[in-house]
Amino acid sequence: MPEPQSPAAPATRLVLKVDVDTKVGLLDGTRRLADILGELGLKASFFVAMGPDHSGRALKRVFRPGFLKKQMHSGAAAAYGPITMLYGLLLPGPIIARSAPGLLNRLINEGHEVGLHGWDHVYWHDRVRHLDASRTRRQLELAAGLFREITGMAPASFASPGWQVNEAALAAMAAMGLTHVSCTRGARPFRPLVAGRALPLIELPTTMPSLDEVLGLPQVNPGNAGRYLAGQVVPGGLNVFTLHGEVEGRQMAPVLRQFLHILLERGVVFERLVDAARQAAQAPLPAEAIAWGTVLGRAGELAFQPSALARAGA
Repeated sequence: MPEPQSPAAPATRLVLKVDVDTKVGLLDGTRRLADILGELGLKASFFVAMGPDHSGRALKRVFRPGFLKKQMHSGAAAAYGPITMLYGLLLPGPIIARSAPGLLNRLINEGHEVGLHGWDHVYWHDRVRHLDASRTRRQLELAAGLFREITGMAPASFASPGWQVNEAALAAMAAMGLTHVSCTRGARPFRPLVAGRALPLIELPTTMPSLDEVLGLPQVNPGNAGRYLAGQVVPGGLNVFTLHGEVEGRQMAPVLRQFLHILLERGVVFERLVDAARQAAQAPLPAEAIAWGTVLGRAGELAFQPSALARAGA
């Protein structure tokens, strides 16, 4: 009789979740990322801030503990450029999605997922945690309206700027008909729990550190950051890696190439967030409320999956 075969090890899966915060991140960074992914035959999930680029207003964060140090390590000035940092201060903020509407449709036509990254990125990032329900919904409605105008489709997904969110936002996303979101840091998919009720949303947390976070570590530099990040991929499970059009799509593109080539050599399976959500929906998911915690290399508190926060001992 043939010997029984041992079950195959589960695949190591990775979602490339691309946050596009600015006009330059869309016009320059996203185009380059689409080209890189096309060369390698990979698909990703792009989340675009649809409304005004008010990046200059983020300068007030310089007074937050750890913010200035992070910007110095991550090369934010080079990533965003001087013009971008004047938007919302000395220059009017251009509507990001209107600056390249054809690019959103190009991404969709090439098989990538495209979802919402809010309306006014800086406003959401800095205010949404304590924002009232009416203003929160308005930000979502504006973003969804322009998305429909450009693509002819209703949005199905959302990724929150800076991992900032509130319960009203999650409830509004469910009411709008979104199916899956990525608003937290965590370890595995779950359903957000709001007012004691599990929402019909699948939350897929970012599970890995981002490039700008690890570049603040003493042992990491642009020459080895791709290899370091590849070492953070957990074998046999779902990994969600957040990258940025402004960072990996521009100055740090070589780091991304190193990261992707290492993972391809390892046989890692790349998928879109929507694919991961569909697979997660095939089994019962835990319902968890949103918690708050900190991440090494990033200033301020972020929304967290509570069970992941507890395991981390935060």
